[in-house]
Amino acid sequence: MDKFDRIQKLHRILRSHRRPVPKRVLAEQLECSERNVQRIIESMQLYLDAPLAYDPSTRGWHYEEDPNNRFELPGLWLTSEELQALSLLINLLDTLGRGLLDEDLRVIDAEIRNLLEARGVNATRFMNHVRVLPIGNKPLVGKEIHTVAEALLKQQRLDMVYTSYNHQQTERQVSPLKLVYYRENWYLDAWCHLRKELRTFSVARINRVQLLREKAKKLEKALVDRYFSESYGIFAGKPRHTARLRFLPAVAREVASQQWHPDQAGEWQGRDYILTIPYSVDKELVQDILRHTPHVIVEAPAVLKKAVKNKLQQGLENYLGKGLGWL
Repeated sequence: MDKFDRIQKLHRILRSHRRPVPKRVLAEQLECSERNVQRIIESMQLYLDAPLAYDPSTRGWHYEEDPNNRFELPGLWLTSEELQALSLLINLLDTLGRGLLDEDLRVIDAEIRNLLEARGVNATRFMNHVRVLPIGNKPLVGKEIHTVAEALLKQQRLDMVYTSYNHQQTERQVSPLKLVYYRENWYLDAWCHLRKELRTFSVARINRVQLLREKAKKLEKALVDRYFSESYGIFAGKPRHTARLRFLPAVAREVASQQWHPDQAGEWQGRDYILTIPYSVDKELVQDILRHTPHVIVEAPAVLKKAVKNKLQQGLENYLGKGLGWL
């Protein structure tokens, strides 16, 4: 722990205690000698004008409280561990978000790097040891994601032009609820005033967006959380089906250690693992089933079994030249 960390930690200790803290206790928590504690206190009094006072009755140190001027450390005072974590978070946001790290955040990032350098930590070298593989990531346009974020913070409605997965373009007004980062991409949970229901929108498919003056529609948090957690994956809504999947021994133990849904149920039948999960729309579930093929069998419902079978048949026909006429 360096000098900066000890100043920050001492400040937090004194702020969290109502009574003066003995120097012995401060030395234990700061992992240094009582003499070093005294040097830190004197440095804070001299260079930071900290209103630190000694209480002879308790033999402890405390802040002299001034209701009109509560003392705080100047600037961005964080421990080196906190600075490293924040630097990592900002760089991951830049890598994954593709457009979330604008000039304002870059100023903060530069300040954090300077503080790390002052403590002998090279942030660039630190990031060279972090490997991020954003497979399937959709780059975002800065203006759109920032407008969405502003609407969330101000609780205002959005007017947007949106292109669906099936390439259908519509103009709609929404009340934003949550930004969700899911499987390498950003989504917006919102109340759609056009459809009069809760919906999830891919931020990358928002073509144009404008912040409106109207306040966003208020919905009960419990209702929203329930709606967006009942069904499988990003496709929300009340579950209409229950999938029963049999995973064969090659992947059974791996799947058994995973959570596919909060309300899933699993059981072992010999060396096979049976996973039961609720779902509303089968699109994402079919993709995950295909990802585990040939080590998974859909046992129910029949409509899901048919959907997976059709996808397998289409792929096989393409490879055999029947679907695309290759051969």
